[in-house]
Amino acid sequence: MERKVDERPRCYLLVGEAPTEEAARRIAEVYAPCPFVYFMGAFGRMVVGVFFMPRWRDWWLLAISENPEVTLGLKKAAVYVSESPAFPSYMEPRVPEAKGERSPCGANCAECLRYLKECPGCPASSRFRGDFLSQEGENPFSTN
Repeated sequence: MERKVDERPRCYLLVGEAPTEEAARRIAEVYAPCPFVYFMGAFGRMVVGVFFMPRWRDWWLLAISENPEVTLGLKKAAVYVSESPAFPSYMEPRVPEAKGERSPCGANCAECLRYLKECPGCPASSRFRGDFLSQEGENPFSTN
C-alpha cells in the first residue's frame, strides 16, 4: 500500500533559546527520551529537536512555539513543519519495554486536561490508551 502524503506523520524542527547553557543541556536531556524525538541536543544556549509525530498530536509542539517558557523553559522558540520529509520519511515512536506511570519527560498524563479527550497519552507511559499513529486507533501505515 502506498502512503498518502496527507496520512504521513509530519516532521517538526524545534529551535529554541534557553536562559543559560546549563538550562539548554538540561532541557535536551529531559526531552531526549520522548518517543517522538529523532534528535535532541543543546548548542550553547540553543536547543534543537527533530520530531516525527501524527498531525493530530502536533498541538503539543505548537504550544511550545506559542508559550516556550511554560512548556519547556525556553526564552523563545520556533517550530518548523515539513509535510513531506525526504529522509527519513518516517520514524516509528521509540517506546520502552518497561513503562512507568509518568512519561519519560516526567509528565503525568492523568493530570493533563487533554488526556482521553484529544490525546490518548504518551505511548511511553502506562497511562497510554490507544494507537500512537491514529487518534481513531487506525494505523495509516498498515498494509492490510
